[in-house]
Amino acid sequence: MQRTRRQQSGATLLITLVFLVIFLLLTISLVSSSVVNTKIAANQQYSVEAKNAAQQGIEQVISKNFTANPVATSVPIDVNGDGTADYTAQVAAPVCETSKPIKNIELDESNADDVSCFVGGGNNNTGILPSSGGGGGNSLCNATQWDVQATVNDTATTAASTTLHQGVAVRVPYGTACPS
Repeated sequence: MQRTRRQQSGATLLITLVFLVIFLLLTISLVSSSVVNTKIAANQQYSVEAKNAAQQGIEQVISKNFTANPVATSVPIDVNGDGTADYTAQVAAPVCETSKPIKNIELDESNADDVSCFVGGGNNNTGILPSSGGGGGNSLCNATQWDVQATVNDTATTAASTTLHQGVAVRVPYGTACPS
């Protein structure tokens, strides 16, 4: 009987070792999978941060009178608030796509932005015209459409890269053409 017990205890040890190796391989596989998922989540975060940095760059450019002198600009962006620029948005020179006169009948006399466009001139109707009236002459304002593009490339740290376009409508004095 003692021979049988020795054979059984040896077989149990062998089976236990096989299961131990299987569990070890399974654990290693799960850890590798979670590391890959963490890297994917970090890359998605870097991509979102780069898009937000590009948007902030565009907003800083269009918050000033960019139509007077449209030039390319580099805008440092601090996304985490530590006082150090995490990204740099390269904002291309804004491009004027169209410029067309605004008709007096398109203006709203109750809108403060429209009031300065109503003043009569040589090629315009004179005075403020009620919305029910006629007078489709040109006002003192033109409507311009601009394309502003920002690119963020962070090849050194995060490998995030994005390009963002934004259209901007700007009112300018009558007769102002798109700069060439």
